[in-house]
Amino acid sequence: MKSHPRNVPIKGDPFIPSRFIFGDAVEEKGLEPYEYVIHTQEPVFVCRLVGMDLTPFDGRDQDGFRSVVLYDESHHLTHYVTNSGFRLFDFNFWGEIPTAAQLQKICDEAMQVYQRLQKAYIDREVAPKERDFRLVPTEPLPPAERQARIAELVALSRDAVQNPVKRIQLAALVQQALSGGDQAVFTESQLALQGEPPARKLLLDCAHDTIAFPEVMRPDGNVASYELWAFPVVFSRAQGGVWWHFPLLEQVEPQLAEALTLAPETILWMSPTIFTVDSLAERSCQSLVHLAPTMDAGCDLALHDVAASRASFEAASTVNEPQLVLAWLPFIVERGKLPLAQVRRHAREALDATMPLVQQALSAEMVYGEAELFMPLPWWEALAAGTAAYNRKRFALTMAVLTGSELPDGLHAEAEYQPEHQAYDVRLLGGSQQLLARTPWLLTPDLSPDRNLVWQDLQSCLQQAGIPVTEHAPKLH
Repeated sequence: MKSHPRNVPIKGDPFIPSRFIFGDAVEEKGLEPYEYVIHTQEPVFVCRLVGMDLTPFDGRDQDGFRSVVLYDESHHLTHYVTNSGFRLFDFNFWGEIPTAAQLQKICDEAMQVYQRLQKAYIDREVAPKERDFRLVPTEPLPPAERQARIAELVALSRDAVQNPVKRIQLAALVQQALSGGDQAVFTESQLALQGEPPARKLLLDCAHDTIAFPEVMRPDGNVASYELWAFPVVFSRAQGGVWWHFPLLEQVEPQLAEALTLAPETILWMSPTIFTVDSLAERSCQSLVHLAPTMDAGCDLALHDVAASRASFEAASTVNEPQLVLAWLPFIVERGKLPLAQVRRHAREALDATMPLVQQALSAEMVYGEAELFMPLPWWEALAAGTAAYNRKRFALTMAVLTGSELPDGLHAEAEYQPEHQAYDVRLLGGSQQLLARTPWLLTPDLSPDRNLVWQDLQSCLQQAGIPVTEHAPKLH
């Protein structure tokens, strides 16, 4: 470009502006209390626009869109009003002045454009910017390489029990095993150490800390340290299938940070990807190791191919399948910035602030019935608390249905462990072994779910309800 000579005639640009232009104006005290509308084609005019107008006219109370051009004789002014509450006034014309019918037609078109403009503003504010997805890697290793990595991880776990230096190496190797695409490396390693409790515990503790306290190496070489937290949530759904990506959950971030009284500069990022019991059990919680690096990079974690997963969900949604779903809404916070005692003090405020936004996010992507949100907790505590609450809720619903009829004498329960579902199938029986009802009792999702701990929890709950329970071992044929 070059400087423009002062006296040279200015030629108009060939780009024709939009027919209607809406905007604000500033006065000495700030923004004027109304907007302006400019009509750029013949007849050219500018006028003021206000909403929430209640000027009476024939047709204001009718259904559908109604408008009229009125003349104020006392002030000699023309007004255009609608039954949707808008009023255009203070018309200034350049060139030929239109008739009332012509002006009404132009203003009707202006109001249609204005409504689309307001919708665009709302969509821009509500809908977050689309982000890239990072797919959880699933690349099984060749058998020989897999066995070599399992043997290396098992040997290092044994050595680290007595050698603190080896524990540093173990943390790096565990990170590598969890981040790889072959989940069998870590799973087979911890199973191989079942006869060596100290080494197995050390391996599992290291893996738990790797997920709960992620260290993210950024491209610039800096390391960011986070803590992984989550809201347990239970919701009902009449259709089959459960969706897992809810972009509007990002709106929870500022409200949650404010409710928990975090310092303004503290990082708190909510994951739009939620985790159900099934999605966690699918890879034994190992997918979580990718969550913090993905969020730190400004991306969203994809549990499966997004297009294929969406198609499967929509197909499943056509089936009537009432279900009660347990899931977790994870978020990461800078390490050391959110003490648990502080969360407990502000738990009620956090739930009140986030629940409407969570409901909005869920309903934007999936039809659901009712939702119940629980207090946010560190990740592994959130898994345990959410599962315990869900099991008791399911059991209470089952008992509520049973108490609608007279309960028989000798009510007792049998529980059979079903490894394919990672849950106990609890059958409530009458005195003559009549099946009255059945309900699942879920294991807490984990890198290595503790079946004995869940069995003790089940016994304790049924004991409090006065129902004896026995474990039924299936016969192998």
